[in-house]
Amino acid sequence: LNLNSTTSTMDEAKKKIKELSSNFVIIANQQTHGRGRRGNSWISPPGNIYLSLVLKNDFPIEQHYLYSIITLLSIKKTINNYGCDEILFKWPNDIFFQDKKFGGVLIENINQNNEDNYIIIGLGLNLSSSPNLKNYNTTFIKKFINLGNEIEFLEFFFINFFKYLNNYYNTKKLLFTEFKKSLMFLNKKVNIQIDNNKSITGIFKDIENEGGLILNKDNK
Repeated sequence: LNLNSTTSTMDEAKKKIKELSSNFVIIANQQTHGRGRRGNSWISPPGNIYLSLVLKNDFPIEQHYLYSIITLLSIKKTINNYGCDEILFKWPNDIFFQDKKFGGVLIENINQNNEDNYIIIGLGLNLSSSPNLKNYNTTFIKKFINLGNEIEFLEFFFINFFKYLNNYYNTKKLLFTEFKKSLMFLNKKVNIQIDNNKSITGIFKDIENEGGLILNKDNK
């Protein structure tokens, strides 16, 4: 489904799950109430990519982070097609170019009628513009690659995504290895915001098989 404007593709996806019994994708040119993780807003002017991909879920809940890994790697590989290999990931689900954020992933699990289990993968990409934010630098894709055809970009993305997904059982270890190669701040001191009132500081050592971050704090 291709929409000119919507409150949020995630909201639209949840409505359509009740009507459709198959995998589908919703793409919007603009969102009026886009959101990121922990309820943060995602500024969504026209001209960028906002989509939600709905899939019948095959993974147990403890492995849902694999959807994030597959989505992030698919974006990196798609941009690599245009000659840029400087894409990095900030755990758990942000996408950066030269220390500037240009995208993010949001994963939600939906149980329908206590039977069908769906996963919604929300993807926001700054394609033609990016907001000016105080907290961190941003950029947009057309600033660092020569992209004339946006449909072609999405086609590359979906080809890469389903290739990774369909080969997951044979390539899980390789996926994690590839993902970790592109992680920012690995083996460096980081501060993790647990919630609005709590944070923890330590050395970012690794991620474990369910996507959780392994932090070394006071040698523990």
